[in-house]
Amino acid sequence: MLATPSVVVQNLAFAVTAITILVVIDLVGKLPLPLGVAGHEGSTVIVGLNGLRLLSPRAWRRAGS
Repeated sequence: MLATPSVVVQNLAFAVTAITILVVIDLVGKLPLPLGVAGHEGSTVIVGLNGLRLLSPRAWRRAGS
């Protein structure tokens, strides 16, 4: 089984969830701009780090099997 589709789905789910939470908090309460930017950039870093798992040799061996 390929690792790529599951990592892509994980990344999309996390990104959409993080953005949705930030938007809801902003609409319901007061989310300061710096906190919103930090939340967005933090979720971007997490998605990027999760995607780096695809560079591991183990992911390539699994795909080649």
